[in-house]
Amino acid sequence: MFLSLSFSISAQEKNSDTMDDQTQQMMKVLLQVMGEESRTPILRRPSDYDMKYEDVFFQAIDGTVIEGWYIPSTSNNVIIFNHFKGANRYGFPGHLEPWSIGGPGFEVNFLPLYKALNEAGYNILTYDLRGNGLSGPGPTPIIGAGLMEYRDVIGSVRYIKSREDTKDMDISLFSQCFGANSTFTAIEKHPEEFEGIKSMIAIQPLSAKAFIDGGVNAAGVDKETWEAAYERLTSRRTSDIDMPKSARSITFPTFLVQIRGDYSTKPYDMQAVFDNLPVEDKKLLWIDEGKVIRTEAYKYFPEHPAPVIEWFDKHMKQN
Repeated sequence: MFLSLSFSISAQEKNSDTMDDQTQQMMKVLLQVMGEESRTPILRRPSDYDMKYEDVFFQAIDGTVIEGWYIPSTSNNVIIFNHFKGANRYGFPGHLEPWSIGGPGFEVNFLPLYKALNEAGYNILTYDLRGNGLSGPGPTPIIGAGLMEYRDVIGSVRYIKSREDTKDMDISLFSQCFGANSTFTAIEKHPEEFEGIKSMIAIQPLSAKAFIDGGVNAAGVDKETWEAAYERLTSRRTSDIDMPKSARSITFPTFLVQIRGDYSTKPYDMQAVFDNLPVEDKKLLWIDEGKVIRTEAYKYFPEHPAPVIEWFDKHMKQN
């Protein structure tokens, strides 16, 4: 649901007087994608896949209550998962209305990936970012494309380090889109919180410039008009959402994934993230196969878990 936004844009704003009704509606959609929280139902749970689990909660570093699942296994390794915008710890009900309307038209279900990793011996913490799933909304219904949600990421790492049964475990991260932006931002702002992290898989972090060059431009929305509206809505500047810049602070092995033909962004963004990673042990998987819908990437590993298990087996001690 959109916030109540006014689009009576002043005549001084470039091209605003020629924006037709369809373009204004597209701009509302784009603002909602980048600036407003959204919730979807948690339709599946680990017990549906014969996994034991705990309902858990912890605080982000600003006090926001974050809800999640802890799925225990047999090793001394734990993987912390988050999700893309509009999803939650289960996935995304894109096969059901109203989320199928204007959406991908298919479900994203993370549980098969959790199951594969759990059977491979990995403990899992997976959580809803603020304003998603069952987690608290934070101070406002405005999201920060990772610029506020990084507080949730740090909270998740602190939670694992505080539990008696997990405090000595090796930690890796699995972060997706909105969640990947949040993780990158957290590492850039507070690198001390991530000392000892063993590795990360990051699916489709997204910079504002690439989103403007991709989705905003494709919608026929003028760049300057979009940036002004985004700043009014969020009190953020699009230049703040710069994932290649944040990538320079990552110091552990990182595996990046991107749909090459994703119409909402541009390949140069992910390539710059990869190039800026200051680590030798890094990997970039381009998903080709003619896919152009961004959401396809989030169901790729639940359907093909072997590369995930191989990556974490390589970077975490087996015990």
